[in-house]
Amino acid sequence: MREIIDLPPGKIEIPAAWTGEDIAKHPQNWLIELDPRDVAELELAATGFLARSQDIGNLTKADFPLPRLASHLAALREKLIAGIGFEVLRGLPVGRYSAQMAATIFCGVGAHLGSARSQNAQGHILGHVRDIGANAKDTTTRIYQTSERQTFHTDSADVVGLLCLRDAMQGGESLLVSTVTIYNEMRKRRPDLVRRCLIRSPPTGAARYRKGKSPTSKFRSSIGMPDC
Repeated sequence: MREIIDLPPGKIEIPAAWTGEDIAKHPQNWLIELDPRDVAELELAATGFLARSQDIGNLTKADFPLPRLASHLAALREKLIAGIGFEVLRGLPVGRYSAQMAATIFCGVGAHLGSARSQNAQGHILGHVRDIGANAKDTTTRIYQTSERQTFHTDSADVVGLLCLRDAMQGGESLLVSTVTIYNEMRKRRPDLVRRCLIRSPPTGAARYRKGKSPTSKFRSSIGMPDC
């Protein structure tokens, strides 16, 4: 049974309750340039894994040793869970990598943050965000396969990762917003809507579905790393 919450909870004051203006003032808290030694370490770990296996879907943290970068990724995991909730890593020279090499590095970083989850109804571990000419009006089409603008949304995972392989000719920017700040603003401006929207659900969660599959295709929200 679902129960309507009569009164919205109080204002949430945690690091994830940021505004774009505040974040822009402190790029050092979220914009990280990889050291050349970090890049070399990632490339070495990926090369070693590919020499042993071709199945990146089963790649684990133990398969991808990062003696230097591992401590930063551990701190990043904490930042994602209990901090501001995001980080931008720059400096990976993807232009000189094969698709397999880039995917392995991406999944290797993801393995230090959590365990991979499929990104679509076909069970793909990696999904590509690019316009393939799909019809946005088709109910089975994922909007990231079109040139249509995506609205703000959440994905069914605790962590979402994007790796830019090629810059878009036009557009392609990724925007972030704090859901905590959205809640706080809604609570301040329209508490009636907050009361109407907030519900209590059974702890086991409800069944969900992916486009192209029946609603009985259940999946659990967990840490995952989709590709772009």
